[in-house]
Amino acid sequence: MKIHRLDHFHVYAIDPEGSARYYTEVFGAEPIGKAPSSHGGAMHFLRLGGVALVLAPYPAGVEPGTPAPYRDGMYQRGFGVAHFGLHVDDLEEAVELVRRRGGTILSEPRANSGLRFAYIGAPDGVIVELLEHHGQWSSLLGPAPRGTGADSDGP
Repeated sequence: MKIHRLDHFHVYAIDPEGSARYYTEVFGAEPIGKAPSSHGGAMHFLRLGGVALVLAPYPAGVEPGTPAPYRDGMYQRGFGVAHFGLHVDDLEEAVELVRRRGGTILSEPRANSGLRFAYIGAPDGVIVELLEHHGQWSSLLGPAPRGTGADSDGP
C-alpha cells in the first residue's frame, strides 16, 4: 500500500457551520466547499495547514458527549486522538491572535525538549496544539509551509 499523504480530519460537530466559522476566524482556515452529508445537513470542507478539515453534523441517533476535564494536551478520558498540532513561526504571537479572536487558551505557551507549545480548546471537544519548533524537531516534523494561514492575521 502506498500512502500519498494525510488527506483530511473529519470532525462531527453540533453546529458544523459555527465550527467552520470558528476555524476560519480563529485559525485562518480557508473554506473550500460544502457538500450534502449522507446523514442529512451539510458538511463543510476547510483547508487548514495544508490538510482538509471536514466538519459534519452528527448522524441521527448519535448523541454528542461532553468532553471530560482537560489534562495537558488531552482530555482526562480520551478516545485515542489527544489533539492535532499546527506549526507556527511565533508561538506568543499566534496565542495572542487566537485570544483576540475569541479562542479558548487551555494552556499558555511553555517549552519541553526544544519545542514550544500551547493548547487551544476548539468547538466539539477538539484540542489544537500551536507548536513552534526549530533545529532537531524541524528535521523530524518538517518546516512550516508558507501561506497556510496559521501565521497570518487571517481573514
